[in-house]
Amino acid sequence: MLQPPLNQLTSKINSKYLIATTAAKRAREIDEKPESALLTKYISEKPVGKALEEIADGVVFPDELFLKTY
Repeated sequence: MLQPPLNQLTSKINSKYLIATTAAKRAREIDEKPESALLTKYISEKPVGKALEEIADGVVFPDELFLKTY
């Protein structure tokens, strides 16, 4: 089962596509720099799960990630 649930994620970001791209980009950041973790405790062990948890907690937003690259 997806953790956090999709309805919890869509309450933060309306677009499933934007959730996926944001999570993928953030997961790459977490994978490259594990010390960049924004939460103190994660349920998931994998970077994608951690990224989704950060989105669900409202710590990561699409604008923050995409503005860094441009």
